[in-house]
Amino acid sequence: MGDRPDELEHAVRSLAGGDDRVCDVVVVANGAPVPQPSGSSGARILLTDRNLGVPGGRQAGVQATSTAVVGFLDDDAVFRGDPATVARAFEADPMLGAVSFRLVDQSGHSMARHVPRPGGRRAGDSGPVAQFLGGASAIRRDAYDQVGGYFTDLHYGHEEIELSWRLIDAGWSIRYLADVEVYHPRTDISRHEDGWRLTGRNRVWIARRTLPWPVALVHVGLWLLLGLLRAPTGRCRRQYLAGWWSGWRTRWADGSERRPISWRTVWTLTRLGRPPII
Repeated sequence: MGDRPDELEHAVRSLAGGDDRVCDVVVVANGAPVPQPSGSSGARILLTDRNLGVPGGRQAGVQATSTAVVGFLDDDAVFRGDPATVARAFEADPMLGAVSFRLVDQSGHSMARHVPRPGGRRAGDSGPVAQFLGGASAIRRDAYDQVGGYFTDLHYGHEEIELSWRLIDAGWSIRYLADVEVYHPRTDISRHEDGWRLTGRNRVWIARRTLPWPVALVHVGLWLLLGLLRAPTGRCRRQYLAGWWSGWRTRWADGSERRPISWRTVWTLTRLGRPPII
């Protein structure tokens, strides 16, 4: 968004540097002009005519590349892993659709919500998981294209959860790579002015669009309670409730139809520790 030029520079430099660069780096300027990172970075700038939101910006970035594997890194994050480790993971498993990296904050710890396991358990252990983190991940292009990419109308929040459901439904797997580390400062949903409203709305939208109805109803009911309990202030609770209610009264604009995952996928997600009701 152009509001973190120093952090952006560090992010780009962590991926590519001069003649030693191993990644084709694209910086998506999401509806705002962004200062060009230093020439040694080798990064390309992609300007969009408006703010496409998080999933829309990532989708634009994917479309601007041609590699078999595409990685995502937030502009305030620093990649500390080895790209070769990521490449080997995809080479070793032809049905690996996406990988999630380990996020660590300024204290060296991983927040529970950044570990793709219930309760944030076993942050230091690699293994199969049911979802990935969008700002610190990589995805196989063939898998991404097969399932139709991101649900871009979400704008902010839960886009990777919904995409993960569809990847697993299509037969792809997701893996957490704890040995590929990404630094990201500790953050909260409240830093985004509309964050809690979109979080509430999107919980309903992804359930309506992608889950079997019996599961969807339990999912949105449970997350109504959890969202209200987790919201830190009365204002955030009101925003969340308004967003949750609007998720039932409104429909996404991209014209996509409801495509529920199979009951077999529901069972697979449950075996991986993430039944799609939580």
